[in-house]
Amino acid sequence: MTIAEIHGKLSSYEHMEDLLTSDVFSTFKYLEVNNGLIPFLKKATSFKDNAPPDFLEDIVGADYVFWPRTTYLNREPDVLIILTKKNQSTIAIIIEAKYHSGKSNAQREKDTTDKDNNPLEHLDGDQLAELYKELHDGKIYIGDPVIRDKYIQSAGNRYLFFVTAHYASPRHDIEETFNVLQKKQYFNQNEHHFFWVNWMSIMGVIDEVNARETWKNAPSMRYLLVDLKALLQRKGLVPYQGFTKPKRKISATGSYFWKEAEKQEQLLFNGIEASKLIKTENYFWMGE
Repeated sequence: MTIAEIHGKLSSYEHMEDLLTSDVFSTFKYLEVNNGLIPFLKKATSFKDNAPPDFLEDIVGADYVFWPRTTYLNREPDVLIILTKKNQSTIAIIIEAKYHSGKSNAQREKDTTDKDNNPLEHLDGDQLAELYKELHDGKIYIGDPVIRDKYIQSAGNRYLFFVTAHYASPRHDIEETFNVLQKKQYFNQNEHHFFWVNWMSIMGVIDEVNARETWKNAPSMRYLLVDLKALLQRKGLVPYQGFTKPKRKISATGSYFWKEAEKQEQLLFNGIEASKLIKTENYFWMGE
């Protein structure tokens, strides 16, 4: 599917965040964990104080569950990842990914009840807060018994990563989630279990991995990152590099404003017709 998308064969689906999630995390799934997933997660910053995660050392493996269902609030996180460390302890991470859309908050009535007709203990429908509640409480259905046991073992080491296409941390979404947590007095001591990272940081991860990895033992694995990089470039999910200096030298002299009159022959900027510009005493743009 990634190859088809790179060549424009899935243009009507390219805006879908589920497809982007599949492209990225299926690539990470088939790579050695420290050649994709872990370097990406290390780019994240804490909701609380912008600190990077400090629990991602000595990771030797990862198990992926795509689009699991939660069993209490009926949520569907994008990916549940169970990390295994050298000492065989485990860490559970929920990935909630966004592309063009924002948080999927739920409209929950005050008197909502669960399937047993007991009052539903929710977090005002806030997607991130409720996903973390389900993660923390162990309310996620996992069919594979081996992965389920690893998830159970991860109690106390569970984190949520919010992945978006923002260049800067989406403070409105984050503050909305924290306000709900504080209002409900729910896991205030675990605010450092929430992290944010953007899709664009993957480009740096790819360059870092290729700079240190010879791929001697698995040369074909390089192509997974090559294809992922091409896909992200197609989608414009690349780091901001700033403005580039125009190569064309403008030789016109004097000052010009946007009025239709005397013709100037040079094309000054893309989208501005030089023939629409006129000399004026009010300096708006100064030619060299």
